[in-house]
Amino acid sequence: MNCGAHSFHSIPLVSFIIVNWNGLPVLGQCLESIQEDSCAKIPHEVIVVDNGSTDGSLEHIIRNYPEVQLIRNPQNLFFAIPTNQGIRASRGNYLFLLNNDVRLLPGCLEYLLKVLSSDQVVGAVVPQLVYPDGRIQPSCRRLPTFLNLSQSGLQLDKLFSSKSWKMVDWCHDNPRDVEQPMMSALLIRRECWENVGELDEHFPLYFNDVDWCNRALAKGWRIRFEPSAKAIHYESWSGKKLGFRQAYLSAQGLYRYFRKYQVNSVFSWRWPVLLCLCAGLTTIWSLRNMVKLWTPRST
Repeated sequence: MNCGAHSFHSIPLVSFIIVNWNGLPVLGQCLESIQEDSCAKIPHEVIVVDNGSTDGSLEHIIRNYPEVQLIRNPQNLFFAIPTNQGIRASRGNYLFLLNNDVRLLPGCLEYLLKVLSSDQVVGAVVPQLVYPDGRIQPSCRRLPTFLNLSQSGLQLDKLFSSKSWKMVDWCHDNPRDVEQPMMSALLIRRECWENVGELDEHFPLYFNDVDWCNRALAKGWRIRFEPSAKAIHYESWSGKKLGFRQAYLSAQGLYRYFRKYQVNSVFSWRWPVLLCLCAGLTTIWSLRNMVKLWTPRST
C-alpha cells in the first residue's frame, strides 16, 4: 500500500504533529505505528517539526517516509514553538499531538476519534499510556496549586491522595474527565484548538500543556481520558538529554505558570513562597538527575 499517496491526495481527517530532536532510535517506531494504526482507514497527514537534529533523523525520514511533511528548525526550539509551527501547517479536522517517543497500539486512533465524535463538548482526548513493559504509566494530573505541588515535591502524595497533583488516588484504568493530561499523545478537535488558542510560547518546554489545558477548561471544554485507546510511551526521551537544564526549564515553567495565574505581583506574599517552591523543586529534580547519572545501568 502506498500510504504516502493516500495521505497526500485526500483531505486529511487527522493531522499528526510530531516534534523531534535527535530522536532517531524512537522516531521510526512512532512513524511506523501511525501507518499500522490508521493509514488504511483514516485519511491523515504527518508533520514532523525537527529541532536541528544531528543524529540522522532527517535523513531517515526522507529515505523511509517520503510522505511526511518536514519543517526544519536550525536549533532546538523545545516544544511550544515547533508544535505551533506544525499546527499552522496542518489541514486536518483533528490535531494529534504526538511525542516522538510514543508508539500507538492497534485501534488507538479509532477509539479516540469515537470519543470526540460522540460528545461535542469534549475538546480533547488522551489514550492510556503504558511503559514498554506493559505497566500503566500515570499520565494525568490535577491542575497545580502551591499545596499539591509542595506535597508532591516532598513525596507526600499518598498522604493526601484525594487532592494529590499526580492523582495517586486513581489507577488510570477507567474512562473519565481529567484536568491536565500530558501532551505526549493528545487528540484535539480543531474547533477547540482555535477557540483556546496556540500553546503559550513563554513556556518553551514545560507547563505549556498545563497552561493550555487550564485555558481549555476555562472555555468550557472537557478533556477525556480513554483507556480503551493505548500507546507505549518511552517517557522523556528528549528531555533526559538536557541533563540538569531539564530541572531549570521545569522550574522556569512552574514560575511562569504561577505568575500568570496565581501570583499577580512580586509584592504579593505568594511571590517569595513561589521562589522557595521553585528553588526546592529544582534542587529535588537536580538530585534525582544526579542519582540517575550515578546509578549503574543493569546489563
